[in-house]
Amino acid sequence: MIGNLEVSPASPQEADPVFADVIVVHRHPLLRAGIATALSSASMRCDASGTVVPGPTVRGCPRLLVGDHDDAVFALLAPRAADVPAVDVRPHWLIVTSTVTSRRVRVAMAAGATGYVHASCTLEELREAACTVAAGRRYLCRTAAAAVAEGWPGDALTPREFDVLTMLCVGLDNKSIGLRLGIAPGTIKTHVKTLLHKLNVNSRTQAVIEAMRRDLLDEWPTDPARSSLRDTVWQSPGL
Repeated sequence: MIGNLEVSPASPQEADPVFADVIVVHRHPLLRAGIATALSSASMRCDASGTVVPGPTVRGCPRLLVGDHDDAVFALLAPRAADVPAVDVRPHWLIVTSTVTSRRVRVAMAAGATGYVHASCTLEELREAACTVAAGRRYLCRTAAAAVAEGWPGDALTPREFDVLTMLCVGLDNKSIGLRLGIAPGTIKTHVKTLLHKLNVNSRTQAVIEAMRRDLLDEWPTDPARSSLRDTVWQSPGL
């Protein structure tokens, strides 16, 4: 069991005494079958019979788990059950998804994923990603790497700057932002000026457009008082 994610074992007549190198648990059956076929042809022992089910811990520990973004992040962030012993070597996660944005890649890598590739990648790139991630090394496909580079501000925004940016995105002026955050309008003006500099833009409108283009916010805010959006943006310089 990895977090709350478990892979159901094969039936007794199909059971193999040798554990799989790769277990594919992607929620989309067509992608799951295609990924398994591609990796099997790369001399990896691959099991695509796995599904997300409740139950006891899975038999054996593969080197690599391949799944979609949502299930992988959920499994990585889920606390380990008290009755499941800790393991010294955990499998590495490779995420295969049809939706690649700067935010989604950063969130996944922050959660502990080791690799991230777009579903439209070539077979060669998928195999390279699987081998790299199985060895414990980080891998981003070209699409994912470009998304991260495009969405990463030159200087990481502070939590307060994310608060101000979120409220700029719903059209609040400095006075309204200050009232909601309990900060003087002059201080808000300073935050806005810093935001414009970090985003390399010249106006509040351009800052909003740039935030959308870089996918800096988790979702387009409808409630200006909601400032937790900033928590989904990974700011670690290690990526």
